[in-house]
Amino acid sequence: MKRDFLKMMGGLTAASIVGTPSVLAQSTTTWKMAIPVAEKSWFGEMHKWWGSEVEKRSGGRIKVMYFWSDSLVKWADALPGIKSGIADLAWVSSTYFPAQFPYYMTLDQIFNFGDDYVAGMKAAIDTIENQPDLKAEISREDIVILMPHISGHAPVGTKQQLGSVREIKGKTLRTYGGARIEFYKALDANPVFMPFGDMYAAIDRGTIDALGDMAILLSNAFKLNEVIKHVHFFNTAGVKGNGGAVASGFFMTGSKYRALPAEIQSMLMQLRSEYTERYGKSLMELESNIMDDWKKRSRIVFHTSSPEDEKFMQERGNAANELLFKRQEAAGHKNVRAVWAHFQEARKK
Repeated sequence: MKRDFLKMMGGLTAASIVGTPSVLAQSTTTWKMAIPVAEKSWFGEMHKWWGSEVEKRSGGRIKVMYFWSDSLVKWADALPGIKSGIADLAWVSSTYFPAQFPYYMTLDQIFNFGDDYVAGMKAAIDTIENQPDLKAEISREDIVILMPHISGHAPVGTKQQLGSVREIKGKTLRTYGGARIEFYKALDANPVFMPFGDMYAAIDRGTIDALGDMAILLSNAFKLNEVIKHVHFFNTAGVKGNGGAVASGFFMTGSKYRALPAEIQSMLMQLRSEYTERYGKSLMELESNIMDDWKKRSRIVFHTSSPEDEKFMQERGNAANELLFKRQEAAGHKNVRAVWAHFQEARKK
């Protein structure tokens, strides 16, 4: 009897030891991350770095599964993608959801950021978390930003050189929307909203005449240097461009975030700060390297604005911003100027 009892206890002990890994395995959570760009890109490297840090800092409790090139959720469907649970994280751009993000879109007004991309990203997060109207808007959608985004300056790409900014008049040009639509209309162009993934084929086939909002690193990821010959910065005095996209980033639903242990939430916020610094500094450095590569490999010519064009750009950009402010105010979004002012002030911190 005693021997049988000892055998039984030994068996139970062994079973509990063998069973332990399965219990640990069950406690591991896998996050599905919907990414619109290809894995072999600078963005891909940044996103994988973030994912590897999450896995390491969570002690293996969280695993990140990457879905590249819109294979899980299309970029334009990112918000419903995370709300439905198809994806746990996705790259949400405010201009793809203007009805949901009238205040968030305000951060993408013309001349929204200068040449310091880290400052621009930090200011965007500060505005999301501390400006009352935008904070309420993000809370209403119940989402949390884990990785901010900034496009870098967004120039215009063409096959034929434009002798002046004014020569964009009458041309059909791609844009990512928001204030940019009014901006290009102010330049007498014909802007057409188009996701980044459609740009290559559109200009290659002659469907459009120019690629607006052609952020350099994202354009490199989508190989747009293969279908253009000229890049026009459309810059104003003292800066390298006229701004770009910053009201964008990787989000998770608030309900999913709040369900995480406090130490995981804290880790994600610390990682967000580190990611912001790493992303912004790397982007500023790599933009220059990519442009040098395009000059040598693709024979692309880069054009800055003449003093006359700088003044013209400033005038038309200001007019576009004012028009959008008034339109948003008329639609009931009375505090768009307060959101913009908070963002601009935050850039100075």
